[in-house]
This record gives sequence, C-alpha cells and structure tokens, in this order.
Amino acid sequence: MERIQKQMEFLYEIDKVKDIFRQSLVVDGKREENDAEHSWHMAMVALTIKEYFIEEFDLEKSLKMILIHDLVEIYAGDTPAFGVERPDKKDEEIKAAKKLFSLLPKDQSEYFLELWLEFEECQSSEAKYANVCDRYQGIMQNLTSDGHTWKKFNATMEKVLHRADVLRLYVPELYEKYMLPKFKMYEARGIIK
Repeated sequence: MERIQKQMEFLYEIDKVKDIFRQSLVVDGKREENDAEHSWHMAMVALTIKEYFIEEFDLEKSLKMILIHDLVEIYAGDTPAFGVERPDKKDEEIKAAKKLFSLLPKDQSEYFLELWLEFEECQSSEAKYANVCDRYQGIMQNLTSDGHTWKKFNATMEKVLHRADVLRLYVPELYEKYMLPKFKMYEARGIIK
C-alpha cells in the first residue's frame, strides 16, 4: 500500500504543472501556454519530426524525457528562453527534481531523476532528440504568434541561432529548409534584432 500511496501523491503533485505558465502564447494568442500543454505538444513534435533526426534513438525513452523535463518547474519556476539569465537555475532545478521525484518509490524516484538528468545533460541520442523537440516547439510558438517572445525580450539573431543550435546539429534538413529561412524573414522584419 505504501508504494501505491507514494505514486498517487506524486501524480497529485505533478498536476500542479498545469499552473506553470510560460511566456509563449497558444496559437490563437489569447493566453500563455502552461507547462503541461508544452510537454504534450513536444510529444506530438517528437512523433511527427523523427524522420529528420540524424542519429538512431529510442523514441519511447525520448518521450519519457519530454513528459518529465519541465515537472521541476513546479518548484523551480519557469525561466523564459530569451528572458533574464538565472545563474541559480541549474542548482534550483536539481533541488526541485530531487524533491519532486523523492515522492515516488525508490526505484521510480531514481529512474525519473536519471531520465531528467540525462535530458539536461543532452549527451545521449534520446536526450538530444528530446531537446530538439523542446527547442522546435518553442520556436514554432514564436512563428505562430508573430514572434511574441522574440519581440517581448528583444531577441537577437545570435541568441535565436544559439537556441536553435541543437536543431542545426541534429535535424539539419529541417533547420536549413524550414527554420533558418523563417529566422531570416523575422530578422528582415525587425522582430529578431
């Protein structure tokens, strides 16, 4: 019974991710997206663009990373991609991950923490792909909101390209044929500085 109780407490706790709002707008621009919507959309991105990823990888493992990657924001809060740098972000998120995943039984706690750390370190093929999906989803939201966060935070081309670097490296066809032309278009319009 203790195992079930821990799992249920964890599931109740992670429901709070629906109340973590990001700077990105949903497609109709009426409100900010929450972290749960972001993770769902990332999972759909993962299922849709996998043919462009240049390495062999385990899609199921990448999807697990996608589902848990932002849960730590329940305690650590969201840090906008183009907002103010937070030097404490990494430490705060590690503390948050340990706190959150400790709600689970030991085996699941260790597994979820390992998956989360693997995503953050972005070394395995699965983590690289999950990060590609994370970056693509955020960029796509700028494209569907007329550059909302790029405008809001006065994003420079240097920062946009740096943020998109994982796309350039691991989904080069998608990057070259679709993303880069969009960036240049937004730069020409003065939205990306």
